[in-house]
Amino acid sequence: MHIVVVGAGVVGTVTALTLARAGHQVEIVESAGAAATGASFANAGLISPGHCFSWAEPGIGRAALRALLGRDEGLGICQPWSAALLRWGSLFLREGTHERWRANSQAALKLAAYSRDQLFRSATPASNAFGGHQHGILYLYGEQDHPGPDDATLLHEAGEPFTALDHEQLLAQEPMLRDADIAFARAVHCPNDGTGDAARYTRAALDEASALGVRIHFDEPVLALSQQGQAVNGVTTARQTYHADAVIVAAGLASSALLRPLGYRLPIYPVTGYSLSYRPAPASSPRSGAVSIPHKIAWAAFGDDTMRFTGFADIGIPSHKQATARLAQLTEFAHLVCPPLARATPSQWIGQRPMTPDNLPFLGQSAHPGLWLNCGHSAMGWTMACGSAQIIADLLQGRTPAIDLHPYRWNRYRRLSRQGD
Repeated sequence: MHIVVVGAGVVGTVTALTLARAGHQVEIVESAGAAATGASFANAGLISPGHCFSWAEPGIGRAALRALLGRDEGLGICQPWSAALLRWGSLFLREGTHERWRANSQAALKLAAYSRDQLFRSATPASNAFGGHQHGILYLYGEQDHPGPDDATLLHEAGEPFTALDHEQLLAQEPMLRDADIAFARAVHCPNDGTGDAARYTRAALDEASALGVRIHFDEPVLALSQQGQAVNGVTTARQTYHADAVIVAAGLASSALLRPLGYRLPIYPVTGYSLSYRPAPASSPRSGAVSIPHKIAWAAFGDDTMRFTGFADIGIPSHKQATARLAQLTEFAHLVCPPLARATPSQWIGQRPMTPDNLPFLGQSAHPGLWLNCGHSAMGWTMACGSAQIIADLLQGRTPAIDLHPYRWNRYRRLSRQGD
């Protein structure tokens, strides 16, 4: 089968590689001049089923109000407002019931765990190619903070091992924190979770895909999906039309606009995150990845090459003033966690995650023959990439996927409400 994949981020690239391994003829069409230039470029690097719970949790309305008033340290809402933001925000708030949060978190956990296992079971790309480790992730809480009341139940139901740690157990697990100027009272350690540099993984996967015959077309924005009747049979760029038996849209934020002319109104909206990458990693770098849940800040080391801090969730595109303030906050936090970093100068990154209201991707067959969706992975693109790719490959080869795809269907949203489940 001749297949065109739109997008060369981590999701699109690993999808192309998985299809090439299955013997398909694959081409990637990418608007940027290189792979992994968007949300995959300098993200947190956490492969984290252990805390992939939906952001639209009970009480999110109060958090949104605090963000509007500038009183939520980790969450922001950027001006100017738009119709797209109002629609997305309305749908996001509707997902914040306990029932919806639980269902969305179960679906995210199922796909994330499946994907993590696909990643670490694969011999290639090799872990040393992307600083990958499966040493677990620590989810950290302050004196007044605790895991959610359903977190442990969800992990138990999914068969995910975890250990609750008190302060002293946490320091034994992560010695770096003994010298930190910030203290955490407790943590949850998920030993099966892992870390790795998503951009380096993407480039290594692209090299392997190229060796298998995958053709890559950079600097070619897709202008339209071409059709023959109702079927999608290729993509059109400014240079040419690439005909195909199947087209897979894995273009992150750009997916929504690309699909709109065919009648799809996918609520994918940018939520900005920030990162600082310190190279080389300090001698006191962490054993495993970690997330400070109350601060909405994560960190990880990728071998001796890089230590990265990533944080915050600003809905929309921040102003220069907002972005500068966020990077200053992140720098201050990094120095508290790892004081030697105060002597280093990091590279800074600001990027947008392709967020859906329920934090689940649109994954599987569309309403048009020949058109498949693999987009909108929210903050979990790196975690979910390998599993999503395998699911697409299974579908195209007529196999039943390993997990039920109902939660990820393309038509689960109307304009301002959710389709019945």
